[in-house]
Amino acid sequence: MNKEERKIIGLSSLGGMLELYDFAIYGTFSIYFAHQFFPSTNPYTVILQTYMVFLLGFILRPIGGLLFSHIGDEFGRKKVLILTIFIMGISSLGIALLPTYQQIGLWAPVLLLLCRLLQGLALGGELPTTYVYLSESLADKKILAFGITMASVFSGYLLAAAINYLLSHIFSAAQLNQFAWRIPFVIGGVICFISYQIRKSLHETKEFKNIMTKPKIPIVYLFRKHWSQVIQGVIFSAVQQVFSVLAIIFMATYLQTFLNLSNNSVSQLLPIGLVVTVLAILSAGYLWRKKSNLPRLMCWSLLINLIIVPVAYFLIGKQLSVMGGYILLMLGHGVLGLLVPLYLTALFPSNVRLSGVATCYNLSITSFAGFAPIIVTELIQHYNLLLFAPSGYILIFVILGLVSLFWVARKNSPARYGN
Repeated sequence: MNKEERKIIGLSSLGGMLELYDFAIYGTFSIYFAHQFFPSTNPYTVILQTYMVFLLGFILRPIGGLLFSHIGDEFGRKKVLILTIFIMGISSLGIALLPTYQQIGLWAPVLLLLCRLLQGLALGGELPTTYVYLSESLADKKILAFGITMASVFSGYLLAAAINYLLSHIFSAAQLNQFAWRIPFVIGGVICFISYQIRKSLHETKEFKNIMTKPKIPIVYLFRKHWSQVIQGVIFSAVQQVFSVLAIIFMATYLQTFLNLSNNSVSQLLPIGLVVTVLAILSAGYLWRKKSNLPRLMCWSLLINLIIVPVAYFLIGKQLSVMGGYILLMLGHGVLGLLVPLYLTALFPSNVRLSGVATCYNLSITSFAGFAPIIVTELIQHYNLLLFAPSGYILIFVILGLVSLFWVARKNSPARYGN
């Protein structure tokens, strides 16, 4: 790869990594700052209120996706990449510098909510634009480029875990509660602004420059002319997003609450699983760098996960080999983490590509992935479906993905990658 290509991949990787980093540090460090914004004698109420703010940030993602995809399809991908990273930096530093409830009263939780809403708005456009910019900028090296970028994206969780580990060893619990919880948000904000300065030097993609006709309202044109691709894109995005939420975000709760594993065991297991996912993405991106038939790769990855997911949850749920089962699960997760973003960019023509990718990505998060932990928890509590609830929820979308692939194949889909 030449210098310009390395810069494109580096900046794309950094922005994607920061998305999951911001996601993780809010959840990780909320235990330290929650009481400073939502004072209450009931600790569960404090945590609930804090996570409600967290959820509202997710709800705004589709609006951000709609707004920034319109800008990206009308004025260019580069403009969106610059705007989103700047807003992410503002919101992250904003959280770090917020006064507490004791200092400014009700304005403290209001401002926290505002920062989270800004974050959600920016994140709705950041990753979809990254996918589109990569696919249009590195047409001959898409799979390798996505392999490096998606590995970096999931490394955001690892970065958050590493910072949490360091801070918990440098500072006492009292210091983390008082001021040290702000440090991860400062780090995120500083990285955002460094990335913002470099992103301004990026070039617009040639494919965007060559667009001859642009619809006045891309989202309307998208649903009128490409509704079937939107349905397929939502299904495939849901496969990845549901998998990520249940295998990463919800896994700690699943292992501790339902399987009664110790916190120490879980804290060792999850980083290992993330490393496995990152290595799986990198390896697949390198091994498949010269492959051209993306639908076939998608088909095989879904068929493999049709076997991996139930076997992995059986090993975990029966505690026959929790480590082995989780490593197996995260290998399957890594393959989909590479291929799904690639496939989304292949579904739509360039004049509405960003609108299509952003719509599929954000709809799947807010509708299917966001509610996954609640649905799985309810199924386990009321029907005792300890193994089937998480694995079955993932498999529903895996099967739907396979069905949609066969349906598109019958209609002779153009979603193929050239070398």
